[in-house]
Amino acid sequence: MTIQPVQLPETVVIGVLALQGAFIEHIHYLQRLRPQYHTIRAIPIRTLEELKQCHALVIPGGESTVISSIASHTPGLIEALIEFAQNPEKAVWGTCAGMILMADEDGIGGGRKKAVKGWNGIGGMKVWRNLYGNQLESFEAPLHIPSISNPSKPFNTIFIRAPAVHSLSPDSQVEVIAQLPENYRPSLPPSDSPLGEPNPDDLGKVWLKKGRKMVTSFHPELSGDTRVHEFWVERCVLGR
Repeated sequence: MTIQPVQLPETVVIGVLALQGAFIEHIHYLQRLRPQYHTIRAIPIRTLEELKQCHALVIPGGESTVISSIASHTPGLIEALIEFAQNPEKAVWGTCAGMILMADEDGIGGGRKKAVKGWNGIGGMKVWRNLYGNQLESFEAPLHIPSISNPSKPFNTIFIRAPAVHSLSPDSQVEVIAQLPENYRPSLPPSDSPLGEPNPDDLGKVWLKKGRKMVTSFHPELSGDTRVHEFWVERCVLGR
């Protein structure tokens, strides 16, 4: 999917939604980046006025239901977040819980808590919550990812109560950046859910990109490695 050029100032403000979850780590990683011709200013986002300052947004890991609930009780915030997520000119990255929220409005299944509506940031994507297991089933998997800098060095992907792609629509135009080998993939979610039949071929896709939007099942902000943040800033935020 072609990214249309967007004129950005020398200082690019990237917001990290700071309602709940692992937001401070994202801020620290983004502040370490030094892209050519630009300066990154990463700020926490809790209000509508703070969001209005941003050229791009990270939706971090945490609890998708809690993030959505707090945003719904903050004046004007949930509506603005959904609009931001759907705006093709805005770069948005969802990690773990953020990936769940970037799904289709009625494209979220699984989980023990009440249903949550997706923000339709990546159209045609359905997600199943916590399919990789509970907290005690968290794991790490080293992946060779050709699209990132220094690709010969494996990136340590960290999965904590992670969501999985249930299915992608044939016309979703999603680019797959990374996927897990067969031995790391979870079991298929039930086929009799409201989401319909899952697609086994989509199940191991853990890093997706569509235009300026990006999602990861795993937590790059816990890896000690800034290459995924670098990729997002260069490819999605700056569009280079």
